[in-house]
Amino acid sequence: MDAKNGTLYIVLTALAFGTMEIALKIAGSSFTTFQLTFLRFFIGGLLLLPLAVKDLIRRHVHLTISDWGYIAVLGIINVMFSMVLFQIGVNNSNAGLAAIVFSCNPVFTMIFSYVITHDALTRQKIITIILSLIGLCIVANPVSIIENGSMGLLIVLAAAISFSLYTTLGKLRIKKIGGSAMNSFSFIIGAIGVLAILFFTHGPVFSGIDSHSIWPLLYTSVVVTGVGYVCFMKAIELSGPANASFAFFIKPVVALILASIVLGEPITLRAIIGLALIIAGCVLAGPIERLLFKKKLSESPVLDTMPKKASDVAAAPLVVTVSREFGSGGRAIGRRLAKELGVPFYDTEIMQMVGQREGVSLDEVKKQDQSIENRFIYNLFDKYTHLASGAVAPKDELFLTETSVIKELAEKGSCVIVGRLANVILKDRPNTFNLFISSDPEWAARRVMLREKVDKATARRMIADVNRRRSEHCRYYTGTFWGYAGNYDLLIKSSEWGIADSIQLIMNAIRHRLSLEVARDEATEKQEA
Repeated sequence: MDAKNGTLYIVLTALAFGTMEIALKIAGSSFTTFQLTFLRFFIGGLLLLPLAVKDLIRRHVHLTISDWGYIAVLGIINVMFSMVLFQIGVNNSNAGLAAIVFSCNPVFTMIFSYVITHDALTRQKIITIILSLIGLCIVANPVSIIENGSMGLLIVLAAAISFSLYTTLGKLRIKKIGGSAMNSFSFIIGAIGVLAILFFTHGPVFSGIDSHSIWPLLYTSVVVTGVGYVCFMKAIELSGPANASFAFFIKPVVALILASIVLGEPITLRAIIGLALIIAGCVLAGPIERLLFKKKLSESPVLDTMPKKASDVAAAPLVVTVSREFGSGGRAIGRRLAKELGVPFYDTEIMQMVGQREGVSLDEVKKQDQSIENRFIYNLFDKYTHLASGAVAPKDELFLTETSVIKELAEKGSCVIVGRLANVILKDRPNTFNLFISSDPEWAARRVMLREKVDKATARRMIADVNRRRSEHCRYYTGTFWGYAGNYDLLIKSSEWGIADSIQLIMNAIRHRLSLEVARDEATEKQEA
């Protein structure tokens, strides 16, 4: 039932956002630009307000003066600047083409993220930027703009760029404030700013509202600005962020088709090719990058996990991270290793802590944990939807909280942590020993059969599925290969040694590694003296 409802909300999201340009063009014939922008975002912001308040209460968030100032700046950038420009651009251009031009805003978000938040400008992102800009040039046709002086699409482009700035800046505090609160409050504050301009310029506020114009106004305010966002959030909840993100790929297609039906605008070959290139830039950047720059396993990023000074080793508590293949006995090894060392053991306990901080159940955390079914599809969310809307996937929010919990546990004292990408999260921490436990497939299958009470075929499928999800989870969040030897201090095949002997080997390796580090640093200090 959730899957069907999720699909329904995806379709509703695409329809709501896909009709935005058409509705704005129709409403723009009855209202001034500033008047329509004020009414649209004030009503839309009020509709989202209950969701915003509920979310803040659920997460026990108290907004500071600094937070309100930040939200006000976002409201100015988005509503008073970007959306005003967008309305002007739509009024003076083809609605379908305007939708396509605005859909390229993730490209500029990548650029702003590189400049402002210092996000890496990877090969994939560069490919996305190049393909999307080519598609943008085909759609906007700069030659025609110069020759005919048609500035509508150029103004839409300026709106897209400024909206990208809003998205980039919003990401800096979206973890604390939340998407619902950030959108609702910034909409309302931005709308009040536009209202101030109307008062100052003696522009109309409510005049022009009649039985004819009220419907496009309500549609842009309630359906596009309010219901559209609610449907998107609901789609994420029921279908996951990856599936929900397809609404943003469908949106410009819907806009192009409906603009042709409702407004009689022609669908040109130029528009189709341009839109295809923009979407391809987001969807196919990964495969193109792998085709042009073939990457070997040996080129996987190697984590610098070695402590630099003996003093650092002595000062920091010992933390052992255990990554493992499913069925290898890694959890059992980690638990007994913690007992041997006399330190706390953390596994599902971390998920419980995350659930408490996020105000969600343990079942929900488990559902989201390592739930990436297809890294390619999740990358669509990461490369497009996240950049286009500023939305943060619930899974990503939980991972950020999980990261914070793991770092706090490591600082609290010595411990053993199983899974959760702890070896990557603690990569810069001294006195951390990273393990990877593997096993013979048949040995693992027998363990799973006994534990889960299933037949061998089912056990093999479970092993393959869990290991695949762990690998995708690692690649998605770290860009490294799960199980790559260069990122661990010790790899053990538990099926060759057994659980008990594996633990003794690990204990000896930890003592040996730490002794070598101390001896090495002492020798270095003597040479320098």
